[in-house]
Order: sequence, then C-alpha cells, then structure tokens
Amino acid sequence: MSKYQEIYEEAHYLVLLPGDSGTDNEVSFRINQENPQIDMLMEQHRKQTACFITACNPKGERINDKENLMRMQELESIVQQKQLPYYFGQGGDSKGAWIEKSLLIVGIDRAEADQLAHQYEQNAVVWFELGSAPQLRWYIE
Repeated sequence: MSKYQEIYEEAHYLVLLPGDSGTDNEVSFRINQENPQIDMLMEQHRKQTACFITACNPKGERINDKENLMRMQELESIVQQKQLPYYFGQGGDSKGAWIEKSLLIVGIDRAEADQLAHQYEQNAVVWFELGSAPQLRWYIE
C-alpha cells in the first residue's frame, strides 16, 4: 500500500480509560487484534463504532509541538461540538521515537471520521467496529 503501512501496523496504540479508583487505566491495542476492553467501552456507550485519530503531523511529516497542540485542541473542540464521547490516547513506534497524541472517538460514523482525517491531512485512522479487530482506514494513494 504505502511506505507507512508496516509502520502503522506495527505501531503501539494506547487509550486512557477511567478506572474504578478514579485513576485512568492505559488500554493498549494493536491493528488486526481484537480488544475486548474497547468493545466493552463501545457497549457502555451503546455504540457500534469508534475511531482513533490524531490531528498531529499532517501527511506523516513532523511539525512543531506548538502547532500539533493547537491542532489537537481544535480536534477536541470539534468532537465536543458533535457531543461524542472521546478518550485521550497516543500512538507511536515500538521504540518510542515517534509518539502522537490521539483521541478515541466513540460512536462516530465512518463519513465523519473520513471528513476529520481529510481535514487534518492524516494518512490513516484506526477504525473500530464492535466485535471486530481494529483496522487501518487509509487516505493516501
């Protein structure tokens, strides 16, 4: 597919979910590996889909931290306006050399996820459907 396929498929992803003791639990997931914790989260919200997306580093090219922070704040604001539940997370390479802050947006439909990915010039997002392993959804040719 692209030079990014192997990188994204081998990446480590995690999301912070509220824990019983008031602290967040780190839930990691991998592409093409089912994750019952994220399925349970979707079930709690009575939703069938979720999307893990970043606004950072458009087209896979590093930009400065300040710009990435502003882009993530804007993305979070859009998700809040849509009144969709979301959780903070990050994705990165196995060595920790490349880490991007991300959001897991629960209940977003595919068209909305596609629109956000294009708006923030992302190569791919991680797409979840209840009962299925997370998949990469590509936006580059």
